[in-house]
Amino acid sequence: MRADSFEPVVVDDDQDASRAGRALAVISTQRDQLIILTVHGSIDLLTVPQLGAAVLEAVSERPRGLIVDLTATDFLASSGIAALLAAHAAVTPAGGRFGVVGGHPAITRPLRLTGLDDTLDLYPTLADAFSAMVPD
Repeated sequence: MRADSFEPVVVDDDQDASRAGRALAVISTQRDQLIILTVHGSIDLLTVPQLGAAVLEAVSERPRGLIVDLTATDFLASSGIAALLAAHAAVTPAGGRFGVVGGHPAITRPLRLTGLDDTLDLYPTLADAFSAMVPD
């Protein structure tokens, strides 16, 4: 794979979820030994297993870093915050980097209110997260 290319892979797009009132799609992209999980929809108790499965799959590839892009996420429940902390714990002990992209207050506010913005690296854009994790 070329270092400057993105090859998106839909990790989980639960077609039945939208009929049940819940929808989540996680798209995995790899670039420069980083895996970017772009999450579309709401992360709540019913959809967080999909995010967890995508994180496990990404971590199994032993990337240099993992970015969870929540710019297309409209809701982040406490179970989603717990999943982000679990992802951080899975990546960082092995020397990997972890970042969360979420410029919208629906995402950043709960992380800041709980003080988790001190634990998780938050970035306003994917470009900011990518440039912080890729050495010059």
